[in-house]
Amino acid sequence: MNLSTVASVMTADPVTVGLSATFKEIAEHMATRRISAVGVTDADGALAGVVSEADLLAHYRVCLKRRHRLRYRLERRKAAARTAAELMTAPALCVDAEDSLTTAAARFAETGVRRLFVVRDGKPVGVLARHDLISVFARDDAEIRHEIENTVLWQEFSLGPDRVRVLVESGVVTVVGRVERRSEVAPVGRRIGQVRGVVAVDNRLDYVWQDAPAEVATDARP
Repeated sequence: MNLSTVASVMTADPVTVGLSATFKEIAEHMATRRISAVGVTDADGALAGVVSEADLLAHYRVCLKRRHRLRYRLERRKAAARTAAELMTAPALCVDAEDSLTTAAARFAETGVRRLFVVRDGKPVGVLARHDLISVFARDDAEIRHEIENTVLWQEFSLGPDRVRVLVESGVVTVVGRVERRSEVAPVGRRIGQVRGVVAVDNRLDYVWQDAPAEVATDARP
């Protein structure tokens, strides 16, 4: 598994219901499993929408004093809903299982939600919460270093410890050594920055041959 993708940190096997699931069935799922939302799938198993606690609580809020006409009409429709198809919010806010953690973070920032359903080929395979992304940065420095040295440097760039050395401290990676061509320096740094748990990269790589102009340094983050 690619440790820098959504699939590596999501909670698998999300709770889903069909379009015809009743209000009570959905409420029971949320109450007994202590979850804040369920996915709604169509006949083909694709994610059609999401029913959240907010959708169910419309049954209470509709009794409050009317303030905004449009919002009131929406609340009224939710309050009268009896099935998942009527209750759900669609389309569902989601990310793909193979999306990078950076893409997922951007999606959270864009939508402002606390969780996203994860899909693969349109079908729900997990749920990703904000705290799942934050927990990534608690990864042990030794694990990060091992992945960089063995998976990134050796397997992907054929760079052994005789050519490149790695230091990881509090998630900050310092990489020193020498590669063959100047054009390799920035790609190596960017790839290290994609490793799960990396906070930043201090790329100090040197080179033998100047085959390309230096790239402008950027902050490498996962």
